[in-house]
Amino acid sequence: MRTTLPLLTAALLTSVPHNVAQDTRTGEGALLGAELLTGGETERAGKYVEIAGNTRYTDEQLHAAITQQIREIQSKGMSSTRADDAAYYIGAFYRKNGYAKATTDYSIRGGKVFIRVTEGPRTLLEKIQFIGNRTIPDEKLYEYMVGTTQERLLEEPEDFPFTNAEAAAGADRVRGLYLSEGFLNAKVDASGVALSHGGTRARVTVRIQEGMRYTFGDIRFQGRALFPREELLTALGDPETGDSAGTDPRARNKFSNEERFRDKAYSPGKVDALQRNLQSFYKARGYFQAEVEALADHTQSRTGKVPVTFIAKPDGLFRFNGVTVRNETAEPRLQPDFLPKRFAHLKGEIYDSEKLDETYREMLRTGLFRSLRVSTVAAPEHLVRLEITAEEAKAREVGFTIGYGSYEGGLAGIRLVDRNLFGHGRPLSFGFDYSQRGMKGELRHDNPWLFDTRFSLRSRITAVKREEIGYTKSELGARVDLQRKVLPHLELGIFAEGADVQITDVDPTLAADPRRLGPTDYVITSIGVTQLTDFRDNPINPNRGFVLSSSFDYALLDGQPAFTRSTIRFSWYQPIGRTLLALGARAGYIAPVIEAIPIDVRFFNGGSTTVRSFAERELGPKDKAGNPLGGEFYTVLNAELMFPIVNALSGAVFVDAGSLKNEAVSDSGDLRYAIGLGLRYTLPIGPLRLDYGVNPSPRADEERGAFHFSFGFAF
Repeated sequence: MRTTLPLLTAALLTSVPHNVAQDTRTGEGALLGAELLTGGETERAGKYVEIAGNTRYTDEQLHAAITQQIREIQSKGMSSTRADDAAYYIGAFYRKNGYAKATTDYSIRGGKVFIRVTEGPRTLLEKIQFIGNRTIPDEKLYEYMVGTTQERLLEEPEDFPFTNAEAAAGADRVRGLYLSEGFLNAKVDASGVALSHGGTRARVTVRIQEGMRYTFGDIRFQGRALFPREELLTALGDPETGDSAGTDPRARNKFSNEERFRDKAYSPGKVDALQRNLQSFYKARGYFQAEVEALADHTQSRTGKVPVTFIAKPDGLFRFNGVTVRNETAEPRLQPDFLPKRFAHLKGEIYDSEKLDETYREMLRTGLFRSLRVSTVAAPEHLVRLEITAEEAKAREVGFTIGYGSYEGGLAGIRLVDRNLFGHGRPLSFGFDYSQRGMKGELRHDNPWLFDTRFSLRSRITAVKREEIGYTKSELGARVDLQRKVLPHLELGIFAEGADVQITDVDPTLAADPRRLGPTDYVITSIGVTQLTDFRDNPINPNRGFVLSSSFDYALLDGQPAFTRSTIRFSWYQPIGRTLLALGARAGYIAPVIEAIPIDVRFFNGGSTTVRSFAERELGPKDKAGNPLGGEFYTVLNAELMFPIVNALSGAVFVDAGSLKNEAVSDSGDLRYAIGLGLRYTLPIGPLRLDYGVNPSPRADEERGAFHFSFGFAF
């Protein structure tokens, strides 16, 4: 596998915040709810507002607290109302930062407002005492009152100024917590405040009356329910969080138990969330104007169990019917019928939000659009019309790559792309790569919608010249792939390819045995089928899911039957806490018809993506000069555990195993191993990897281990 450090052509976006708001618990330099003045505005602020008496905060900090008022004075002129506002908001700034007795007065002289501040003592929160909480512990209530632990409050008092307003807000948050736990009549009073140390410390007593805890009772469905009860219960979502179960099979299993509502805290807010989930369920299944009414009254419950009734009014099934497009690009290149054709397969289908979202995301992935918005509008006779607003992105780009690999050596490349050839949205690209191993040029055309169907056609022409270990390869070839996604996660395809290949500069030891080298000047053609099942959450940086791919092809050499070839690959990714476990298995088999398979057609093993205790191609049989011979059958097994270190940097431990069998070498095919450590640096385009694999049982002609510097996931 190539090892690269790509330099992508991208715009570096630097964001300068227009509004700066720091936490109310900060001490010096707090800019609570203040806008950040630009350099010029900061200098001009002193011409309109002069502040005196301030010792805790600088003029610049206080000017930042009244940014809006200063701008109004600048633009509309001085007035007593605007001067009064400026003085008021400076006082409010002090009070919100713990100066409960701060006062301000002002005067206007010569078109300028003079504000005098009397700061008074700053009051810090010293302690909170909760009384009456029988169900929720003090530790959790502390988090809701002040957003921290009691220990931190004692260790860093300067970070927690006291204000009556913040104490009242904290009490409201605690009350909200009780409501979420089913205590609908809970009362929380934080008015008990005792000041000490000359008014600089505050102790707050919070009195709580919990009252009865309400839980969900019977769940009933009335109206035109249409779907089985178990499916409707699943559609309600999670009674604890209100989250929708969606369509993920894992979520459906999680939410399938009817008893999950038993003893779960009841609240009107949760009922509203469940009602919205059920309504979305009906809409996603074609009932576009469905309504769901929820009936529940906790005041009628004496035991605390609240029955909830959902009344479904699905109306009727809606079907997709046409597309209206508004292209807001100044000089559009796309043909007007491009987007209508992309959504045309939905016409006449029952409205399905998942199918619509799938096509929408497909359009975003093309890179053709800077922005794309799709809205649905109900039409007469139970029809849904799509209204699309689009703005095209730049279709042409130039990209460069530069890097280094342990096998490739230094490398560089250029890529030219036009994503919108002739305005039809089909990309054409040309790439040229050069490394110390050789060079490759490729012209590629992708047609994701062949004849405006759901079939995709990929065509490419390649020219390659490379120096492998023991020989040089020159190749001029072409390949065509026809594919169709038959299910959301399943893609099937067929392909045909051909190439004119010449093997030159062969090492004398390798050339001495024609059977080990195979043909050196030939034309190869093949046809085959492919399958891809992909449930990964992200194909570039997967964190969950699995992928299963396989292929089978039949090949001719110089027009004569030569071999059949089969490959299969499975990779699985599972998060475990903050770590990621990845498992992989691969195998390939070539069944020859001719006596000797060309050496460059054979499988090789060892390297950054296979068994990492071996250098590239170094696992498996070799001739007397150490030239890898390749083989007809290979296996690779990988297990890797990745763990975070800091920010985007992660570590990894791995175990690999693999084999390579060559029928002409009697003692080949043994399973070989690797144990190793690695570093990963996550980039948006995939991880940068540094691995070292140890060979636990090296043979006489083998190294103890190997370093690999590479890009992308190993398997």
